[in-house]
Amino acid sequence: MIVAAPTRVAVVPVVASTAVRTLLEGAARAGVLLGAGERGAWARVGSEVLIIAPPGGVRMPNGVELPDASFPAGAAGDPCQVGGGGVTLGGWGLRAVRWWDPRPALPHVEPAALRARVAWARGRFAPAHDQDLGRAFLASDPSAVLAAARRLIGNGPGLTPLGDDVLAGALAATLLLGEAVRNRRLCRRAAEVAAAICSLAAERTTALAATLLRHACRGEVDDASAALLQALCGRGDPMTALDRLLALGHSSGTGLATGILAGAAAAGGAP
Repeated sequence: MIVAAPTRVAVVPVVASTAVRTLLEGAARAGVLLGAGERGAWARVGSEVLIIAPPGGVRMPNGVELPDASFPAGAAGDPCQVGGGGVTLGGWGLRAVRWWDPRPALPHVEPAALRARVAWARGRFAPAHDQDLGRAFLASDPSAVLAAARRLIGNGPGLTPLGDDVLAGALAATLLLGEAVRNRRLCRRAAEVAAAICSLAAERTTALAATLLRHACRGEVDDASAALLQALCGRGDPMTALDRLLALGHSSGTGLATGILAGAAAAGGAP
């Protein structure tokens, strides 16, 4: 009887988001690569999509960051394993040794100051159409929020359609900035619609967009969005933060900025 030699795995230490810590440190589960390229890969396990990327880019709430630009060879459809401390794919064992928190801790901000910064930021780029989502949040109308969400989810091309980016930005902003201005009513409304929006996303959009919407409902965002949220609270340079976010992806930055500003306006009590 011939016994096959064990497969060698090159162990690589990585940094990962705390939002996926339970997934990475839990029991090992079979996953599959959805795609791979020079800028990273996307691996799906269950309903979650992980983004595995080289350093220097935007850190995503569902992200794993490699220590350098080298990347495991792979293609869409290749198997992988997620859990047991990290991700195993293509003969590489990516083991999480450090973590970042994708939920920014925002300082208190006065509504008037927030409104002024929103007005400034809106004058610096051409926002996408938010399908009246911001007005629905401002009116504290869950039915109108869900109606706007139905119009946004899956609206646009790409791994994260523009409409989903707008919705993700607004959901995170209403929750996080609602807390920052102590607008408890807005925070409650954001929490009330979260489950329904996540359910709609699971049916109507890409797996990656649905994953990011789930994270947004918990206030977990990419670090470019986090920087803009911080700047709207007076912490950091708003011009630098806005420019960095707008550079994200083909349309993702514009969608996220549109949603964040819509949510920020609702938190500050302005249309």
